[in-house]
Amino acid sequence: MNFFTKVNIERSKLSISHADNIILIGSCFTDEIGAKFEQNGFSILKNPLGILYNPLSISVCLNHIADKSFLIEDDLIKSGEYYYAFSFHGDYRGETKQECLQKINDAILSANNFLQKTTCLVITLGSAWTYWYRPLNYLMGNCHKISSNLIERKILSIEQICKALGDTIQKIQSINKQIKIILTISPVRHIREGLYDNHISKSTLTLAVDKLINDKTNDIAYFPSYEIVMDELRDYRFYAKDMIHVNETTVDYIWERFSQTFFSEETLILNEKYYKLYLMKNHRPLNPQSVGYKKHLEKIRLLKEELNKLS
Repeated sequence: MNFFTKVNIERSKLSISHADNIILIGSCFTDEIGAKFEQNGFSILKNPLGILYNPLSISVCLNHIADKSFLIEDDLIKSGEYYYAFSFHGDYRGETKQECLQKINDAILSANNFLQKTTCLVITLGSAWTYWYRPLNYLMGNCHKISSNLIERKILSIEQICKALGDTIQKIQSINKQIKIILTISPVRHIREGLYDNHISKSTLTLAVDKLINDKTNDIAYFPSYEIVMDELRDYRFYAKDMIHVNETTVDYIWERFSQTFFSEETLILNEKYYKLYLMKNHRPLNPQSVGYKKHLEKIRLLKEELNKLS
């Protein structure tokens, strides 16, 4: 007897290797998968302007990066002691407007430089719900602790999502013709929006993604992170203590399925070696001056040399 539903994933025609430079952008789940890429030796840029959940904010971020469009003072808002950008995550803040703009515009410039050599873009959509600053009707990438009576909550339509993401993807592909695009939906439920509204949100994202990947003018792959957790791992033992975010075991399993979908046998073998190197480098010795630890460092050096030749 079979006691669970296996999510069948066909091997993608899109292949990722250690020769790729990868940008990952989107929800908090992006950080989880991004860490896996880092541990396995890939060259990545992860959430260059912070965590973003809705497709419109993600598109705004990518447009700024693609166009090398810098923010100005009118793009900032002050909340408490800090200035923030309406469009981006609260990590990008400053005590003065100049400090805030410097952080954000430096990040845009750095991300634009990385985009020129990027060969793969992974977009993780978290929610179709958006939040707008009422006085100016500005889209908020993060609420920045602004009073709730100044914030209006709206859900994006399928058409709005497809228009925003579709235009942005085409812009990026016109700049970088070799880039590969992967869309996925975060398996993290947005409980604060309510279970019903979370279902509406995820359904809207799913329908929009389906329309995008079936649009013949786009060349986009889809990876079913959301379906794996909702339909295959439907048990709270796969969640963190808050019963909302997924735990380490689940991230490992999703990474395994992702690897089977997009990596060649050669890449999988390299992954094992890079992960071994990651574990060796993170080993904390009892005595850094010991002969045993010096031998450990020599093993690290030799493995690095081997990987430099193979990559």
